[in-house]
Amino acid sequence: MDGLTAITITAVAGIEGDFDSATCMTLTGQVFQILGNVADEQQLKGILSAVDTNLWDESVGGYRLNTDFNEVKLDLGRCFGFAYGHKENGAMFSHMSVMFANALYARGKTEAGWRALKAIFSAASHFPSSRMYPGIPEYFDPAGRGLYAYLTGSASWYLLTVVTRMFGVRGKYGDLLLEPQLTPQQWGTNRTVEVNTYFRNYPLHVEYRKSAASSEVAGRITSVAVDGTQVEFSREGSGVLIQAAHLPPKSCHLVVELGPVHAGSTE
Repeated sequence: MDGLTAITITAVAGIEGDFDSATCMTLTGQVFQILGNVADEQQLKGILSAVDTNLWDESVGGYRLNTDFNEVKLDLGRCFGFAYGHKENGAMFSHMSVMFANALYARGKTEAGWRALKAIFSAASHFPSSRMYPGIPEYFDPAGRGLYAYLTGSASWYLLTVVTRMFGVRGKYGDLLLEPQLTPQQWGTNRTVEVNTYFRNYPLHVEYRKSAASSEVAGRITSVAVDGTQVEFSREGSGVLIQAAHLPPKSCHLVVELGPVHAGSTE
């Protein structure tokens, strides 16, 4: 396997790797290497290549929890006591897939993170197969049915990822960091996208606007207005940091102007 052989940091003797019986890989073993910044950039690329090759299955909502090990490995816990494709044995298990998306966003892999989140949403929203009320199930069975809708913390992780990573609205040591990671598909033909959340216990409405003169994908923040008044900010990575002193001690509305990211730009 291309990619899989390069991931030496996740291989555990007898558990993950290329064996005579099967290629064995878990999503869990990849998530925490990325989320904990253990994997460097080259290893991250190898992980993405390997999980796309071995674990991605859009018919069941995205990334499976593991490949088929072709054996009952009860020494690894109850997961391998289930038939492959059910529950912890190879289903698309929402909590780990959402954490994988969160980890990808955290490492700047926006498109890959969005792909994982969108697959879950699309699978859950397709009622003819999911047969469930709106929400996120614990997992999807091989037929695409969403099961155990009230037995997962995935919804909170999903919302956390959407607000703090996709829309990029999060705190940093008491100040407000804005670092959106929005894809062209999410903008569509719109010039604005908005999110409502809370910051320092007050409602916060953030409105991102693309420059009227720009037909390119917006990415670089050019100005921030709080309740109609322009405020200062400092650059922080690909986003901006607004000091808490510039925000009123009440609910407020932020209008954030974004310009295009030009070729060759390092911002």
